[in-house]
Amino acid sequence: MAEIAIEYAAGSRLQSEAETARRLIDTYLGDRADVDGVTLSPSADSVFCVSVEGNRIWCTDPREWIDAMAAVTAARGRLSELS
Repeated sequence: MAEIAIEYAAGSRLQSEAETARRLIDTYLGDRADVDGVTLSPSADSVFCVSVEGNRIWCTDPREWIDAMAAVTAARGRLSELS
C-alpha cells in the first residue's frame, strides 16, 4: 500500500491549494487497492510537492499557479511504476 503526501508551505494560500490537490488525488486514485491514503504535510520550506512512499515525485514553484491535475497525473504514474 502506498501513502501519498502533499507537502506545502505553511502559513500561505497553499493550504487551500493542497486541500484541492488532496481531494482530486483521492477522487481519482483513492479507490485503488494500492493507495493507503493521502495526507497533507505543512512545511517551513517554500514548497509544494507530492510524494509517494516518502519520495518526492512532483514539485512546482509555490509562487506560481498550482495545477492539481498535474499532481494527480504524477501520482498515477508513480503508482503504475510501483505495480
